[in-house]
Amino acid sequence: MTIDRSPLVANRFAALSAVVGGLLVYATPGLLAMVTGPDTEMVFRGASMLALPDQTRDLFRWAMLADMFGFYLAFAVIGGYLWHALRDKAGAAGYMAGLALAFYVTVGVCGAVAQLAAIDPLSHLYVSGDLNEKAIASASWLTVVNLAQRGLWWSEAPAFFFWTLIIGRLLKQDGWGGSILLRVTGSLAGMYFLSGLFPEFETLTNGIEMVVVVLVPLWMITFGWQLLRK
Repeated sequence: MTIDRSPLVANRFAALSAVVGGLLVYATPGLLAMVTGPDTEMVFRGASMLALPDQTRDLFRWAMLADMFGFYLAFAVIGGYLWHALRDKAGAAGYMAGLALAFYVTVGVCGAVAQLAAIDPLSHLYVSGDLNEKAIASASWLTVVNLAQRGLWWSEAPAFFFWTLIIGRLLKQDGWGGSILLRVTGSLAGMYFLSGLFPEFETLTNGIEMVVVVLVPLWMITFGWQLLRK
């Protein structure tokens, strides 16, 4: 008799995606710190970013790759697993949560890829160009990074909040640990979106973002470890 091992393989893949994704999320700010040092606002200054040495610029590209696979593509796997596992209980809310997560993943990947793809050609233009070309390259980078980090990544927060609201409740009903952590993280993401509407709250917005960056991978690793044990 042939034993169908596909559910076990899917469970392990989801678990490992969550754990590895969480570690990649933690790696992202570490790589960025190696690029910018304590000056986190450096990414919004075209002249500073585009004049970076090749090796330092490569670190930024690695940071965007880690961000893409950690914050977003790992959640595509986690979301797919949870939709399959909880769909009988979730009903229509589960479909809505799935669509919200799909929006979150798509927008997030677009933001990371835009910066990943733009920095090298704009840097080459900046380094080798005349004053006019330097100004164009710097303005282009400023447009890309603002669109990505203060546009796309900001707009993903409500979708993530909605997903955590529904999935956190379902996980709690199903006896999973960490559901409160997930809902708290999602609520902070919602606050990050709201505070981002007001420029005068920039310090608060940045503080909330830092807390979310710490809590999201913590939940991912906790969830992955529980799934491995199951």
